[in-house]
Amino acid sequence: MKVFLALLLFASSLFPVSATAQRIVALTPHACEMLYAIGAGPQLVGGVSYCDYPAEAKELPHVGSYERINVEAALRLKPDVAVVMSRNVTGVAMLEKMGVSIVISNPTSFETMFDDILKLGDLTGQAAEAEELVGQLRERLQTIRSRPRSETAVFYEVWHDPMITAGGPSFISDLIHQAGGRNIFVELTVETPHVNVESVIRAKPELIVIPLERRNITDRRNFWEKWLGRGNVRFTAINPDLLHRPGPRLLDGLELLQQALQEKPDAR
Repeated sequence: MKVFLALLLFASSLFPVSATAQRIVALTPHACEMLYAIGAGPQLVGGVSYCDYPAEAKELPHVGSYERINVEAALRLKPDVAVVMSRNVTGVAMLEKMGVSIVISNPTSFETMFDDILKLGDLTGQAAEAEELVGQLRERLQTIRSRPRSETAVFYEVWHDPMITAGGPSFISDLIHQAGGRNIFVELTVETPHVNVESVIRAKPELIVIPLERRNITDRRNFWEKWLGRGNVRFTAINPDLLHRPGPRLLDGLELLQQALQEKPDAR
């Protein structure tokens, strides 16, 4: 391993990174989606687990997760750039030491998401495509924002055991607001706070959002109707990849959330 890394370090000193990235490893799923969306798919040589959209992304060699990078596997792909969520991800410091340029992408709002798409456009020589995509996304966002607000009280069940929701500082809470709803736990100052059944009952949610992720939606509906009463609360199940990944598909998730908010109370 040490000999392998030393050889790659020597090689990286001989071949500096070009102005336009030619070989990119996307070490976070949302960045993978951004790069494909702007037409930079041919420059992608590797990804991480959960880099599964679009379909071509499933064919990329996976070199770890967004939390830990297999440095040796990543370096075998000879990347000139790695797009990561944070420099604190295990393995990123070694990649940089070995001559791989590090680009951070961790959007916390629509504006920072748009900025990152434009940044990746400049990085890959796809600036025009990135600007066109951002223009389309901005137009969709403006249309969503212009619709009447429902002010529906929303409980977002991030997870059920232990019970976790989205607090005020979270991106999910902002999505609920952008869609025209009201997060019942917006006053909590933690991004993903633990809550209990009693606190949810007191907050009187009108809509419970359950991400479609490793849980039985019917069971969750039955659980909450036992506590809140049948017919007193509505439910919607949304693919979490559309809400938890700050990439181009976030607008798809936002539109689905808004549709659920605007349904009539008797719609099942």
